[in-house]
Amino acid sequence: MLSEKMQREALTKCIVWFYDGNVRTFYSLDKTHKRAKPNQALGIRRLEKMLMETFKGQWETAIIYENKSYGNELARFKRGARV
Repeated sequence: MLSEKMQREALTKCIVWFYDGNVRTFYSLDKTHKRAKPNQALGIRRLEKMLMETFKGQWETAIIYENKSYGNELARFKRGARV
């Protein structure tokens, strides 16, 4: 579970719809260490790895957005594949 501060500082977020009906939001970890500059590409790779390895076969749809209100869609996944 990320702290409120880390959720606000995250550059991207991923909304995941699971087969069991649950919907969860995950926030990216964009830094390699505390004082590093945020790297959006690193955060997106980590979210994709979470989907493909940690939750493999458990979700139906996942969408990665910029972490802003009305943020742009960056990637969409359906049943384990990027669309």
